[in-house]
Amino acid sequence: MDVKICNEIVGFFVKMLIFRRKKHNFATIIASIMDISEQIYKDFKVGRIDSLYAECFSSLKSFAARYLTDNYAMMAEDCVQDAIVSAYQTRQTFTSPMQMKAYLYTCVRNACISILRKVNSQQNYLSEQDEEYERELSAAIIEQETLDRLHAAIRELPEKYRQLFELSYEQGLHHAEVARLLGITIDGVQKRRTKIVSILRDKFKDDRQMLFVIAMMTV
Repeated sequence: MDVKICNEIVGFFVKMLIFRRKKHNFATIIASIMDISEQIYKDFKVGRIDSLYAECFSSLKSFAARYLTDNYAMMAEDCVQDAIVSAYQTRQTFTSPMQMKAYLYTCVRNACISILRKVNSQQNYLSEQDEEYERELSAAIIEQETLDRLHAAIRELPEKYRQLFELSYEQGLHHAEVARLLGITIDGVQKRRTKIVSILRDKFKDDRQMLFVIAMMTV
C-alpha cells in the first residue's frame, strides 16, 4: 500500500463520516475532531506563537492547499499566515482551544474562498455551491486531522517499524524488495507489518474512527 492509497483509505473513511453527519454544520464538525493542545492555547493567549507554528502550521497549510486545488495551492501559505495574524489580533477573545481552532480553520477557509472568487470568472459560482463546499471543507479538515494523527503515531514507533512502514506502506514496495533492503526474511516483513497494525490498534483502541482506518491497512 503506497502513501496515495493510504490517503485514499482515509478519504473513503471521511466520506462515510461526513455522510453520517450531513445534517451537522461546520462548527459541529470542527468540534468533533482533535483539539489544539492546552499548552499551545495558553502560549498563544500570552503572545507566544512558536508552538502553534510548530504543531499546526503544516496541517493548516495542507488543508488550505487541498481546498484551493492544485491550480492555486501555492497561495496556501499566505492563507494560513493571514489566519494566524487575524487569530493573534483577537486572541484575547478566545475562551477555549476548540474555539481558537475553529477560528483558525474558518479564517483559512474564508481566505481560500476569497482567492477562488477572484480567479473564477463566474462570480456567483461559489455562493451557488455553498452546501457542497461546506461538505468538502468538513471532509478536508477531518481527513487532514486523521492523517496527522496516523503519521504522528508512526513517528513514535521503534525505528525498525518506521523503516518498514516507509518502505512497505509509503513507497509501496513488495515484500521481497522490503526484505532485501532491510536484510530480513519475507516472513519477517509480514511479522513486522502485523506488529505495526497491532501497536496502532492498541494506541487507538478507544477510537472507532482510527480503528477503521487501521483495519483498512490490512486489506
